[in-house]
Amino acid sequence: MAAGGTLMLLRPLVGVDITVGTHINVKVLGLSMNLDTLWATGSAVLVVIALGLVLRRQATSGVPGKFQLVWESGVGAVRRQLAGSIGPRGMAIVPLASALFIFILVANFFEIFTIGSKYAILGPPTADVNLPAALAVVVIVLVHAASLRTRGIGGYLRHYLLQPFPKFLFPVNLFMNLVEEIAKPITLALRLFGNLFSGALMLSLIAALGAWKLGAVPIGDVLTLVFDVVWKMFDVFLIGPIQAFIFSLLTILYFDTAMSTADQH
Repeated sequence: MAAGGTLMLLRPLVGVDITVGTHINVKVLGLSMNLDTLWATGSAVLVVIALGLVLRRQATSGVPGKFQLVWESGVGAVRRQLAGSIGPRGMAIVPLASALFIFILVANFFEIFTIGSKYAILGPPTADVNLPAALAVVVIVLVHAASLRTRGIGGYLRHYLLQPFPKFLFPVNLFMNLVEEIAKPITLALRLFGNLFSGALMLSLIAALGAWKLGAVPIGDVLTLVFDVVWKMFDVFLIGPIQAFIFSLLTILYFDTAMSTADQH
């Protein structure tokens, strides 16, 4: 037993199949769809709607309850951020930023249902790059629409042709600004996806660690379970809320830049 245990501890990590992000895929009218992501996204939407209905039923103009107080505190923080950066016209962004935060937060909390297995019955849909990419595209389209409304077509074009260098360098300005605009949705999506995907990957690695290094230890399985629980708590209650906050904050900052005039910029 001792020799076998020593060999197991010294053996390299081979034969452990770590597969994270495998989706239940179907094709509908030639389009490839991940059923698990659709199911999890729909479930997150239903949770958000249910929270909204509960808030509406409990809302009062008198002394607010705990749930209403938390919501009003969060929305108030968003309003103050927008009022300080964009001004009164930024109030139109409050519903979008608040909805994005709540939806992404709920979706990230689904991480608690994952165990690092190949298929997740109700995993976080934000761990599938398709959902963060879709959210990022929606945000960027709305940002450019807000920029056109604020600056007009002429101001919108001048922003890309005449900044940051003098106007005779407009090809350089256009190139740099296009690269920046293309990078925005990509980085916005990959930041959220990468952090949520890494959480599931870490669970698989911890399970592999238990099979590789801790399997021969008498309490190895117990240690693996403890590591899994600790990491999941960290992933769900710290990384998830932080990433939801960052996505909403970057949305606000993108609108701030898009809705500022050339002089303010």
